[in-house]
Amino acid sequence: MSSNKAISLTLRRAAMDLLARREHSRAELLDKLQRKFPENLEAFTQVLDQLALDGLLDDVRFTEAYIRYRRARGVGPLLIRQELRQKGIDGVTLEAALDLQSDDWHESLLALMDKKTHGTVPPKSDARARQKLYRALLAKGYSSAMIARAFLRL
Repeated sequence: MSSNKAISLTLRRAAMDLLARREHSRAELLDKLQRKFPENLEAFTQVLDQLALDGLLDDVRFTEAYIRYRRARGVGPLLIRQELRQKGIDGVTLEAALDLQSDDWHESLLALMDKKTHGTVPPKSDARARQKLYRALLAKGYSSAMIARAFLRL
């Protein structure tokens, strides 16, 4: 077996091991492979392209899975957008998957508010408690407009 073919096979196996554990973005997988095999830089593109053609590496699928996972943990769209950009997801894929106008984000925000307040939302007269809740929701990645809209319904 030629040296190039052996290197490609080694890189493919390493990439598939990583993908077997969880979805990865192309940039994230490239970064992990480069750290593990720094001497084989020229073979990475070919291996990643083949994984994409085989349907094993898909940034859209990764993005959707990541959004589902983080939303289920109460993380808002602004923080998720930042995390996905750090993972190398392009803006078009990101915006299509996030869909900020979706009512799902509002439902997630209301569920998080309920969890943070243990089911008893602070009354309008308790400005300090409402500000604390507002800051906590901002820190979780929800926009001030989304939070204000949710507060209006309380």
